Amino acid sequence: MAKGYLGNEAIRPMETAMWKLCNKKGYDPHTAFTGLLDYIIGFFDTTGKAVEGWRFDKEDCRAFYEIMLTYFEVQRQQTARLGWYDAFGDLYMSLHTKGGGKGQYFTPMNVAQVVAEVNLSGIDFNNKPGTMTPMGRRLTVNDPAAGSGRLALAGYSVMLRVMQRECGWDYYHTAANRPYVSVEDLDYNCVKMAAINLAMHGCYGEAVCHDSLCEPGEVRLGYIVGEADWPFPTGIPSIRQEMDPMRFVCTRQWGMKQRQFEQLRETKKAQESKQLTIW
Repeated sequence: MAKGYLGNEAIRPMETAMWKLCNKKGYDPHTAFTGLLDYIIGFFDTTGKAVEGWRFDKEDCRAFYEIMLTYFEVQRQQTARLGWYDAFGDLYMSLHTKGGGKGQYFTPMNVAQVVAEVNLSGIDFNNKPGTMTPMGRRLTVNDPAAGSGRLALAGYSVMLRVMQRECGWDYYHTAANRPYVSVEDLDYNCVKMAAINLAMHGCYGEAVCHDSLCEPGEVRLGYIVGEADWPFPTGIPSIRQEMDPMRFVCTRQWGMKQRQFEQLRETKKAQESKQLTIW
């Protein structure tokens, strides 16, 4: 590793190419990074819709294409070595450390793995009913403040291992019943990174941009991941933009809880009114 280099060495080719594009075209790192995310999501979109608000020219698209190919190779190598890998999280932190930005720092991958091991190892998934998702009834792992999706990916990898080694499921049963991954975040680019991460790791899942505390039932931007691989395995990763809150597990569950809360509140008001009348 070169002296003074702060990023992960694995993503250095991607970072070099990104800075080359920024310096050549005068883009700030945030603009170029957002463009790269939109380009890759468009690549995975099976509907063929044009990316909204696209502002880049053919030369930029060529650069994004080359960076995407580099990303695929980095992801392939590191996933084979580590089990799962978040290249975009590392790239995001490295670019914004040097070029300004929001100063976000994501959970280190080894810490995310430890958290998942502590919380999920030893659980018997045979008797878990699961949640109804766009890909059928499935066990679901959720992170309401996901960042680039590291904790959710770690949880997904641990759940697959537990299903096979501790619950005794064979490869095909595990693959057919693999968990559904639901990630939420307030930042648009984090949601885009998470969606790409889910697609690259073969997940069924969703990525939703909203405030999971103040507006859990709303969708500012959302993606359904893995539809092209269901119900018949194709091995084709897919990402489709979706804005209907009822299409997402996280917002649908929040909506159900909100309705239950409102019903309880109305019942309490009716009881208080009745008691006041009797008095």
